[in-house]
Amino acid sequence: VGKKCANYGGLFVGEHAAEVLGDYGAGPNHTLPTGGTGRYTGGLSVFNFLRIRTWMRIDDQKASQEMVDDSIVMARLEGLEGHARAAEARSMTVEPAYKKKAPSE
Repeated sequence: VGKKCANYGGLFVGEHAAEVLGDYGAGPNHTLPTGGTGRYTGGLSVFNFLRIRTWMRIDDQKASQEMVDDSIVMARLEGLEGHARAAEARSMTVEPAYKKKAPSE
């Protein structure tokens, strides 16, 4: 049965499996996804209450240049000019837009 199912919040398999056991004993709890959200999430768990914090450390300017220059391109593709210019200010290979001369008219 499980192999045929792709999207579910809780799957109860076996002759003695019951939803009530998932609610109170064997499963995470009785709060399961509804409205089709089982396509991308499971049941409520302790992970829903954890605060995920991400951080980065970039100390080597030279080693980070490929990432910096890729960030300039990606920011412009997304129409985020401020982001592109912030990356340009950290680039050792790309001249920042604010330093470029305006084209002659």
